[in-house]
Amino acid sequence: MLFSQRVEIIPYPDAVSLSADGCGKVYLSNTDAKVLMEYFSAEFSPDKIIPVKDGYFSGYRLCFTSGSCHPEAESADWIQILTIDQDAALAWFKKYSPELLSYPFDGLKSCVGSNGYKMADYKEIVERYRFISCKMYRQTIAPDGSESDEMTAYIQRTVLNIKGKSEAQYVSVSSGGIFSNESLNKQNNAHNSVDEWIKCFDYIERLGYTTLIEFNEPAIVPF
Repeated sequence: MLFSQRVEIIPYPDAVSLSADGCGKVYLSNTDAKVLMEYFSAEFSPDKIIPVKDGYFSGYRLCFTSGSCHPEAESADWIQILTIDQDAALAWFKKYSPELLSYPFDGLKSCVGSNGYKMADYKEIVERYRFISCKMYRQTIAPDGSESDEMTAYIQRTVLNIKGKSEAQYVSVSSGGIFSNESLNKQNNAHNSVDEWIKCFDYIERLGYTTLIEFNEPAIVPF
């Protein structure tokens, strides 16, 4: 059975496409689901708004039935908006997938014991950036050429950056230059992997999104 569709489907102004090519049905935003529901309701006048609760996501499904009373009309044309409850997501990951929470910090953990960096320092940074694994990220191509998300890809870039600087440092020492222990220690301190990781986490925080916008058909306006 066919139902009439909205004339156009336009994402919220701050939304970005989940896909790397900017097309598709799924968008990401940092605007709360309630604000988005009100925006789309004003723009498109849905026939029905259904509250949605799915795990640590909550939000709304806006249904466009065009006056049809057919049972399938509600699933024919819709916009679904879900925002992550980050505290609930954190609790869920701690219980069911703790490795996903710790993954971004594996490189930082390897710094413990170097340059006076202690486990307590590591735990403080993990606590500061604990929500980065609870957000959503756009799809992209990682440095190794694989399809990935922007968080994972940037972590890979940071690993390569740290490795490249360490190798350059090793080459400068092993190529015949004369370094005292003091000068070598200064060089080691100048390149502090901990600082590199903190910059990485700061950047990843800006890449993350907390709200998912899904259309039943691809949006007309590509991002």
